[in-house]
Amino acid sequence: MSSLVSHRCSSFALRSLPARSSSLQRPLLSGLLLNQRRCYALRIGKRQQKKDRTEEENVHDIETMKYMASRLPADIYGSYAKLLDLHIPSLKSPKEDAKISDHIYATLKTMRNWFRNAQSMAQMASYKGFIERKRPWNPQIFCAQSTRDSAWIAPIRQAALDTYVKLNEAVANRDEKTIKRLAVDEMEKDYLRLARSQDPSRVYVWKFHGERSPCRVLSIRSRHGHFGTTPNKLSPLVVQVLVKFDTLQSVEGYSKKGTLLYKQDPKPVVEYLVLQKRMWYDTPWVVRNRFYKELDSTFEDV
Repeated sequence: MSSLVSHRCSSFALRSLPARSSSLQRPLLSGLLLNQRRCYALRIGKRQQKKDRTEEENVHDIETMKYMASRLPADIYGSYAKLLDLHIPSLKSPKEDAKISDHIYATLKTMRNWFRNAQSMAQMASYKGFIERKRPWNPQIFCAQSTRDSAWIAPIRQAALDTYVKLNEAVANRDEKTIKRLAVDEMEKDYLRLARSQDPSRVYVWKFHGERSPCRVLSIRSRHGHFGTTPNKLSPLVVQVLVKFDTLQSVEGYSKKGTLLYKQDPKPVVEYLVLQKRMWYDTPWVVRNRFYKELDSTFEDV
């Protein structure tokens, strides 16, 4: 992505599920994710230098988009959206040889993330980003990481978990239609590759045994994505959330005749996934990126 993309660095092999399953840890995606290694991947691309733009140039671009939207049959606002400045909060640097300055920098980034979370929550409240109309200046805007059912963020957390479960089931079932509906960009390619790499002589069942801890939104960003009149006067925002999933999962393998070939005990899986939604569409939240806690966040600034 012109923004920097979080690429998967683990080497996954969809095998015939050997007995040495004790090495299977996070992530367990599709149920057959295997051979996980501790990896320190490099994010591809370098931060591109940005040119200062005048207010007149920005206004001109918006007017151009509005004109094109009124002339073209396709929805130009449904085009690619950049990865925003999402961040895994931490008061310590993930670097093995971190210095005090690295820890200070990590703390400052975490404080900045907290501020940007509140800023995005307030913007969503102002532009119909929540199910019910909310006042933008409310203590709830500072509770983006809350796991309470009464929090404004609760419906988004539930929607993210629903997408997560359905997507893992789809990979195990080789349901490419669902994968394409619930994942985009590089994540769609990764999930499709996993589904297509399975042994066709076997049937796999992915099971969700519950959460070890409630899924949590660590970082949330919103920005205007629609500059015309939205359908049904819905929100014009594009919203991205970085969610931590801490779950128990297992996989079972069967022959085509239904004979149980492999059964796995529930295993803990921790994943950090970026989900996105264009709020003016009646569509589910989709997975678009993966983050690794061992790596410093690399992002496109808003």
